[in-house]
Amino acid sequence: MSSRQEIITKALRQRYAEVCKSASQPAPDVFGELTGFVSDLRKQLVAGLEGQQFKRWTAPKTWFRSSYESLAAIRLLATDGEIECIEVEPPVSTFFNDLQASTRDPYQRFQLLTMRYRHPLNIAAPSEDEVREHLLERLMVSDRARLEQNSLPGLDADDLLLKLNLIAIHASLTYDLRYLDALNYYYELLPATWYPDSPQNWLRVSFLTFYVRALAFHFN
Repeated sequence: MSSRQEIITKALRQRYAEVCKSASQPAPDVFGELTGFVSDLRKQLVAGLEGQQFKRWTAPKTWFRSSYESLAAIRLLATDGEIECIEVEPPVSTFFNDLQASTRDPYQRFQLLTMRYRHPLNIAAPSEDEVREHLLERLMVSDRARLEQNSLPGLDADDLLLKLNLIAIHASLTYDLRYLDALNYYYELLPATWYPDSPQNWLRVSFLTFYVRALAFHFN
């Protein structure tokens, strides 16, 4: 390993420990019926801090079809659960055009993404290259501009967090560092105590869990 690689690996390990520690701290009881799920994630992060390895994922060669609803599948994936699925050809649809058309409608974009990614690992499928680039651009251009103008309340929390979850899942399966850089940026920018007033605010903790996995993927 070169000196540069050693420096990068050391930095990734330090960030890994930092995220595990901060994300596993007790939080206000704002997660409603999903408090138990968030508690399980926090225990998992503590275990990660103590050296426990996460399961390795396999990206779909074509497309994973499953009977799960997308948000339930994200929760299962975050807790190292198995999602029953079969590999099929990717569906033919107008999804990408519809996604581009929903630029000013975060609710519609959230619905489109949850319908498309009933199995969250499909975000890493070969057919989703344009989608990944689109989501990354949205996060690092328009959403980033709003955040840097101190307008977090002006962003749709569910839309932002779902995009971050999907990008973090992909970052756990690719050596393209742009995706990890985006996660680093949002980890540093979003307030540590930010828990949006939303039924899907648990996506904040699952994002941190997937971020930790992405860090581990790059230094293991």
